[in-house]
Amino acid sequence: MFHEKHISYLYQVGVQGGIRRAADVLGVNPSVISRQIALLERTLQLPLLERRGRSVVLTEAGKLLADDYYESSLRREKLERHLKDLRYMKGGAVTIRVGAGLVDTFIQHVLTTFAAAYPNVFVEVVSGTMQATMDAIVQGEADMALAFGPIGNPELKRHSFPWGPICAVVNPQHPIAHLRTVSVEELNRHRLISLSDAFGLQRHMNAIFQSKGLLFTPSYRCNQFTTAMSLSMAGMGIAFMSAQAAIERISHKMLVAVPIDHPIATEAQCHLLRNSDRRFTPASHHLWQLLLNFFQQKNER
Repeated sequence: MFHEKHISYLYQVGVQGGIRRAADVLGVNPSVISRQIALLERTLQLPLLERRGRSVVLTEAGKLLADDYYESSLRREKLERHLKDLRYMKGGAVTIRVGAGLVDTFIQHVLTTFAAAYPNVFVEVVSGTMQATMDAIVQGEADMALAFGPIGNPELKRHSFPWGPICAVVNPQHPIAHLRTVSVEELNRHRLISLSDAFGLQRHMNAIFQSKGLLFTPSYRCNQFTTAMSLSMAGMGIAFMSAQAAIERISHKMLVAVPIDHPIATEAQCHLLRNSDRRFTPASHHLWQLLLNFFQQKNER
């Protein structure tokens, strides 16, 4: 009667509360989602969405479809996990979502130790936006996550650790490169490089500017930290991330990281997340404990 992808669009609209926000999460054009949902409505001869104020909510028929999609996804994820355990040797598999700016830290300081202890375990490392990471944990698509940025108060097990400061990352010849710290007002005088609003770090930057009565207005927007760094190295503007995220380019004198003089920037945190309803395998538990130990020890230094 209809394709599962169409229902996945409907499900995300319900979760995100709007077609445009769902399109940002899914990485598609909003018109694509609108057309597919309209096709579903014509096929079923039932309305699936209704507008309430500025938000869009699912009708009763829409909720039935979305609930069935969610339950089917959980069953399929469980099946895939069992098949993956069989495929990737008796050691099983672990899936972890890692924020793009934390990948190098995770691999160098945690994953190498884990691989030595569990050499037969298949590890799937997935990077993405904060919203996609939260959805993956809630929906059971990942065992755990290492994320950066504001996350509100989700119904998840969480450990948070300082991971600031957020820095203005620039070409060594940039006018602010010589500063010890940089104010928001000074940043506002230059060309800025933005990540998608779905990134936790960009949400921090938006909040930092709003606290000063300013609008974060970028000259460039991208969806990868590496792209932001490349633009910055080319002298195209100021990128924003922790110094650790750009450590390799900083060590090679290709970029300079200048801490932002603002409480949000200095108090930014990273988070270890898991769904408390999800049962860990011994390998998953060991990886979780390694992550906890690493960040606890790092913040004791």
